[in-house]
Order: sequence, then C-alpha cells, then structure tokens
Amino acid sequence: MKPVNLDLAPIVIIGAGGHARVIAEIIRRQGVYRVAGYTAPRDQAFTDRWEFSYLGDDSVLPDLRRQGIVTAALGVGGVGDNRPRSRLYGKIKAFGFSFPPLMHPAATVAGGVMLADGAVIAPGAVVNPGVAIGPNTIINSAAVVEHDCIIGEHVHVSPRAVLCGGVRVERLAHVGAGAVVIQGVTIGEGAVVGAGAVVLDNVPPCVVVAGNPARARRLLRISR
Repeated sequence: MKPVNLDLAPIVIIGAGGHARVIAEIIRRQGVYRVAGYTAPRDQAFTDRWEFSYLGDDSVLPDLRRQGIVTAALGVGGVGDNRPRSRLYGKIKAFGFSFPPLMHPAATVAGGVMLADGAVIAPGAVVNPGVAIGPNTIINSAAVVEHDCIIGEHVHVSPRAVLCGGVRVERLAHVGAGAVVIQGVTIGEGAVVGAGAVVLDNVPPCVVVAGNPARARRLLRISR
C-alpha cells in the first residue's frame, strides 16, 4: 500500500460500496486530498473491503467537521433514481462540508469546461469544449460528453454513454450504460434513459425510455 501523504488536505468519503471505491481511487490519483476515512450505516461498513478507516455512520460528521475535516466526497452511486444521492448531498452540505469536483487523470476534459461542486469525472471519460456539468453529477467511466452539452445537478451519465453535441440533461436524470443521445436533444428532469437506448427525440420529465429508437415505457413520480 502506498504511504499516505499527511501534507494533503483530508477528505471523508460518504458511502462504502463500489462507487465509493471508485471515488477513493480518483482521489488517490488526483493527489490533492488524502482519504481520512469513510462513513456508512453500520450494517454496510464492509470494514474488510479496503484499507481506509471506518469512522461511523453519518451521525459522526458534525464531530469530524469540528475536528477540522471540512471536505467530503459522495461515494453513493445511483441506478435510475438519483433522489437518494440528491438528499444525501444536501444533508452533508448542511453539516458544513464542501464537495470539490473530482476528475480522474485518465479522463480527457477540455479547457474551460465548467465543473460544479461535487461533480465526478471517472477514468476514460471524454468531456469536450463548451460543456457545463452541474453539482453532484457523475460522468462515469468511458462516457462521452460532446461539445456544448449542459448537464444539470444530481445527474448520472453511465459508463460508455454518449451525449452528442448540444444535448441538455436536466436535474435528477439518468442516462443508462451505452445509451446514445443525438445532438440537440433534451432529457427532462428525473427522466431515465435505459441502457443501450438510442434517443432521437426529446424525453419529457419523469419518463423512462428504452430501445432503438427509444420509446416511452412508463412514467415516474419524482418529488423534488
């Protein structure tokens, strides 16, 4: 195990699952922060899974904040429903933590791309010029976000998904693995694009689409 550089600023990871381990690796590769440990419900702690210290459930966060740990990374992913991530992000921010954007060195991100707090760019992702990515949004492994796309808050663009030029993805939406969204399309708030879908037309809010070409399958109830 590589020695920890104690000169780096501490960061706490929220969560203990697979996405949390991806986040930990991005932090390690960035070399800006050191992982001080992680929080999770006690029945999800998985203390034998990785080398970082289990700090307790989220009730310990105010104490960590008073001890001088002021930065957090959200290690909870989302499959279809991004509301739990959204609520948890708001809860941790209310404790006084900041969420820096995280970008894996193996991602390709154009100069001038706007990354909001808590945005995550995973390895192999390509983000081209003119893109804006909102808070707490995941651009996952090998996803492609082409020029001039606007992506809202609490969105998940899954592995190998492709957003062509000028696509708009509104808050809480989910774009499934391997999906393709053609240029100029809008994915509405809380909508879900199924894995492998080919989206040729705008997707209304809170609608699940799937297939090639993508068609509406059902309506979701999304509360803010």
